[in-house]
Amino acid sequence: MCRLLGFVSRKPVAFTHLLEGIYESFVKISRLHGDGWGLAWYDQNGHLQLAKAPEAAHASEEFAHIVEHIRTDMLISHVRWATPGFSLCQENTHPFIYNQMAFAHNGAVAPNQKLEEFIAPHLQSEIVGMTDSERYFLALLSEIEKVPPIEAFHTHLRTMHEHLQSSSLNCLLLTPEALYAVCDFDADALLAQEEPDYFHIQYQVRPDAVIVASTGLNQGSGWEILQSGQMLVVERDTLEITIVDVAHNMRNLIQEQYKSILQR
Repeated sequence: MCRLLGFVSRKPVAFTHLLEGIYESFVKISRLHGDGWGLAWYDQNGHLQLAKAPEAAHASEEFAHIVEHIRTDMLISHVRWATPGFSLCQENTHPFIYNQMAFAHNGAVAPNQKLEEFIAPHLQSEIVGMTDSERYFLALLSEIEKVPPIEAFHTHLRTMHEHLQSSSLNCLLLTPEALYAVCDFDADALLAQEEPDYFHIQYQVRPDAVIVASTGLNQGSGWEILQSGQMLVVERDTLEITIVDVAHNMRNLIQEQYKSILQR
């Protein structure tokens, strides 16, 4: 499992300045989520940049150097707590990128072989690691190539719920136009039972920025909570936010259908 952090601001800002307090907590929490760190952002020429490594952020000189020098108006970041069986290597470290889009996931989806069935043939060659998260991204891209992102998320999350097992589909998707933050988790998952707020995603709207974060950071006051099944969309040009019901209670529907089948 992992922690997610992202923002959209009105103009390029220093990462550590905008996220003062939150950034320090993000580094601190990497003592538990210490299997990798990653950042994806757009530079001042509009080009997507990526930096990541399969090591703990709190102990990484590279991470400390990069965050001190990033100035951007859009960014997502990730610290990893690896799913057992997925090795610690560059290929398995988030975020994953394709063209000008970046993606980071918190959760687990299985099985990988079934998930690959929903990846378009021309994107199959983009698989370089072992993780379900990379496959989740590529399957989502397969839908985004056909329809706009919000509609793609609707279709893809429904497919995931109907055909796969998951503890959480929480994710951040960064595009040149917007930041998308999905909260969609199984309240009966073991980690959700042990820590009821672990999979919650929170967001804060400021005059100059919108920040999205997993729980466990030093968020303080002024935060709103995304409910499971909701997606936050933050427009890059205006900072306008929209809350979208992407899952449409799909998890409950699938569970009820499954119970109905068992009772026959």
